[in-house]
Amino acid sequence: MIVSDEFVEIPDYIKKLIESGEAIDEIRIDGEGDWFHNGVKFENQRIINFFNRSIRKTAEGGYALHYDNFTYPIVVDDAPFFVTGVRFEGFGDFETVHITLKSGVEEMLDIDTLYFRSNNCLYCRVHGGTMKAKFLRSPSFHILDRLEETEDTYYLTLCGRKIVLQEKVD
Repeated sequence: MIVSDEFVEIPDYIKKLIESGEAIDEIRIDGEGDWFHNGVKFENQRIINFFNRSIRKTAEGGYALHYDNFTYPIVVDDAPFFVTGVRFEGFGDFETVHITLKSGVEEMLDIDTLYFRSNNCLYCRVHGGTMKAKFLRSPSFHILDRLEETEDTYYLTLCGRKIVLQEKVD
């Protein structure tokens, strides 16, 4: 699956409802990648898989579910995509790191997009750098198993390179 870097437009009638303050059904993806409809967690795995494959950016800077001619805004609490698996191949300069997203898509990790936030979570960019993804706990630990430190930084050694995650604060 390739996510288009084109933005999708929320339909005018939905924009008008939102602007008028009229309540619309809320579809939300929380910080752990779980989907909710008006506060009730989705349990149907087929719907969840469909949603995970249908996330697009909107022209306004938000996110929406987009399929064919249907576009509906969603609330994203943290990141729209989640890394569920990590696989290393090769070693040193010849190493590659492959990640699996919650949508089932596997892609090569762009190690230059790795970063660590103060919420103690690891993130990267996916889909050609167009979207943010959060590492879930297990794949995060798998990557952070390579964490090293100097007097002033925390870093990872991946693909034969030193990737600085965070400067130490006195």
